[in-house]
Amino acid sequence: MNSHGLTFLTSALMVTIVTVIPSWTPARGATDTVNAHGQRELRLDDLPAPPDEFKSLLHRGNVTFLIGGQRPSVANPSRPTRDVQRRFDAETRYHMSFTYKSRCRWAWADTSRSQRLAIGVRYDEIELNTEHQIWLRQMPNRDTFWESPLVRHELDHLRLSSDPRLTTRFVTAVKKRGRIKLTRDQTTLLLDSAEKRYETQGRRYRSILDVLDSDHAQQWVDEQLQAEFDRTVELVEIRYQELDQITDHGRHPVPEDGPLSQLLAPREEP
Repeated sequence: MNSHGLTFLTSALMVTIVTVIPSWTPARGATDTVNAHGQRELRLDDLPAPPDEFKSLLHRGNVTFLIGGQRPSVANPSRPTRDVQRRFDAETRYHMSFTYKSRCRWAWADTSRSQRLAIGVRYDEIELNTEHQIWLRQMPNRDTFWESPLVRHELDHLRLSSDPRLTTRFVTAVKKRGRIKLTRDQTTLLLDSAEKRYETQGRRYRSILDVLDSDHAQQWVDEQLQAEFDRTVELVEIRYQELDQITDHGRHPVPEDGPLSQLLAPREEP
């Protein structure tokens, strides 16, 4: 399994997207353990049962709620944070990663005369994983927590970045790029290394292409998935920004005939 994202080191990419909303009138509430940044984790068990429309969303989004203390993007900045000096009462961050299993087969891009190698990639498994953190400066009223406009706006962000269609789009785009052509320079560099092994152990191989395996292809396969992953993250960023723009950071409802209304409509799990 090849893994890329927050918790992995090999070509790892952590993507933390921040959405902020202006000050709201807070309500009283309480949780228990306080971390080093003055934040307290709010357990879902401490709240009334969420409406049905939120249950699958909360599970799919792998959400942690934090109450109070420092704004997470200030306490643990992973990228430039906007409006550090402004006061915000809520923030949503997400960490997205991908994992995959693949099998590769080497061939000439056209013929051996082309002097370019190609990799045929078959993906046995591709997953897009997302974890969310929703921070609230102060605890909304417990009994009406799920009705809070503040909470509902952050859950709209959650819905955008945990949309199953993102995974479908990512997987489809990756599988469409099942053949990778190396440049002549890349081919030459790789074959120079392979020839030494072929010359010393030639009896084990029918041709020099048999020397090459999936490990040799890893760099290019990773780059291909990373490119599609970056496009997926960019799409989510655009949607996050659009949501804040059309709602003025949650002050107004999403227009029913707007481009985001369909994306935010509750979806049934397959």
